[in-house]
Amino acid sequence: MTNENQLIIALGYCIFMLIIYFIYFKYPPKKINYLYGYRTRRSMQNYETWYFANKYAAKLLINFSIYSLFIPPLLYFLYPEYNSIITIIVHTTLTLSVIYFTEIQLKRKFKEKKNQ
Repeated sequence: MTNENQLIIALGYCIFMLIIYFIYFKYPPKKINYLYGYRTRRSMQNYETWYFANKYAAKLLINFSIYSLFIPPLLYFLYPEYNSIITIIVHTTLTLSVIYFTEIQLKRKFKEKKNQ
């Protein structure tokens, strides 16, 4: 597979994920469930945390997907033979960081509410 094909596949993957995340943002889960949505112990405590966590995570996923659209083409020129693996690592790291940032926001927002 040529390097140009790898870049096209990598960008196609990023665009596909951006579309999925946009659908998730537009149609978040209405009820707390174990199949669909941002599901952690903290986010599933009540409807308010569930709603906040899903909206916040969806926004982060969209933003991080946009970043992942630009990082692989830039790195393509530096390391063309590793473009596919770079795309996978960048996108996976950004996607997993959503958990970290969403949990921090949940802790911050709902800890403040308990103190009020």
